[in-house]
Order: sequence, then structure tokens, then C-alpha cells
Amino acid sequence: MKAQNSDFIKAHASVKHWVFLRGLSREQAHWGDFIQRCETELGWSCYAIDLPGFGTEHLRPSPFTIAEIRRDVQQRLPADIIASGEAFGIVALSLGGMVALDWLASSPDDIATAIFISTSSADCGLFKRLKLSALPPTLHALLATSTKQQERAILRMVSNNNALHAELLEQWCHIRERRPASKLNVIRQLIAASRFHSPSTDKFTNSNAYFISSRADRMVSYQCSKYLAKKYHHSLTLHDSAGHDLPIDDADWLVGVFRQLVVAAI
Repeated sequence: MKAQNSDFIKAHASVKHWVFLRGLSREQAHWGDFIQRCETELGWSCYAIDLPGFGTEHLRPSPFTIAEIRRDVQQRLPADIIASGEAFGIVALSLGGMVALDWLASSPDDIATAIFISTSSADCGLFKRLKLSALPPTLHALLATSTKQQERAILRMVSNNNALHAELLEQWCHIRERRPASKLNVIRQLIAASRFHSPSTDKFTNSNAYFISSRADRMVSYQCSKYLAKKYHHSLTLHDSAGHDLPIDDADWLVGVFRQLVVAAI
């Protein structure tokens, strides 16, 4: 991992509350035990907020723009964070990272630190944001008639850790049965993501960010994270073999990256 920016380290060390945002068609249950591990192993106070149209919000329509999604999430900040009056941290995965980028540009004082995992934007390039090899499983997931077929296609696209797939497929099917995600909302999210360009650098006046991705991501090229990290002059850490969903494929490594930030700040 590259040497840490001193401003980032200071901001990271002072953050008490952390908001976790998931990506395309996913909800807070898809974090598995990752959030609990961050609380237990790092001492963070963590809160998962579902994007509109998914998870706790699955009965609502998903907006057509990332800005609208961001405003919706802002209105549902946990009471503890609002009461504290302090800037908080965000851990944002994939499309959730687009929401966090827009949030940093629109309300920079809200966020002390943002950790982006496998994030992209329209200006990264079409076939870097969605690799050509990811098109068949994406279409399969959208067109499949059964939940199991849909979730299997998604799992194979976002995860390289085959040893986990049987157990995860069962869990993900159960999540869908409990809080169904409509295909229409997935399409609406795709439209929002396709229209999102990363904010201009002059809007990042009060932000500390950190980018994480994997060279082996089969869905979104790590070049997108590299592009964004370079654009905003922030650090980038790369995994060598994990898939798009790093919290699933190598949670130990990811918690370790977070821990190194904490240790570096002591």
C-alpha cells in the first residue's frame, strides 16, 4: 500500500461515525458480516443506508439520477450522526461510490473521509466501467426468469472467490425473497449510473478520499479507480486477485487496509 496522505490520516483518525453504501441492485444485507467486523475490529460506529428502491426501501422507485439518489440518502441519515453534528466517514462500493462522489461535491462539509471501493463514472470510458466480458452475465441477470438464475449470474460477475459461491447464492436468494428488488428499479439505477460523470476537481474543497480496487475485477476495470484517484490526487490500493465485490472476496485484506490507516494515525 502506498504511503498515506497526512491530511487523510488525521481526518480518518477523528471519524466516529461511518456510513456504508452498497452498489447496483444490492442492499445492506449483501455486506454480510463485513460491517460488524469494522465495528468489532476497528472500533467504528457503523450505519448501513439502503439506496432508494432496494433493501428497506424496496417498495419505492429508484430515481433516474445519482443526484436524486444522493438527496434521498441524505434525508435518511441516522439520528446519531445528525445529533453529533460532526462530519462522518463513508465506505461506498461501486454505484454507492458515485453517490458518495456526488455527496462530496454538493455537501463537502458533511463528510470527513470517503473510502471508495470499485467505483467508476461515465468519464472513465464505457468499456472500462462495464467490461465487454461482463455484458453477457449482465443481460442474463436482467433477463433470467428465476431469482436463483439472476443471483447466480450476478455472483459470477462480481466475485472471483468460487469457494464461497454455493453459500452466498443461498444467502442472496433469501435476501431477494425477503425484500424483492424489481428489475425496473435495477434498470432505473443503470440509467442513473450511465449518466453520472465525476464532479470537477474544484468542487472537492474539503474532502479526504481513498480509492480501493482489484486488478482482477471482471465487471469494472480497476482503471476507473486509477483514473478517479489520479483526478482527485488521492491514494489507490489494488488487490491482485479479488473480484468487483471486495468485501465478499477478501474481507480480511480489506479490513486490514482499513486497519493500516488507523495504525498509521497513532
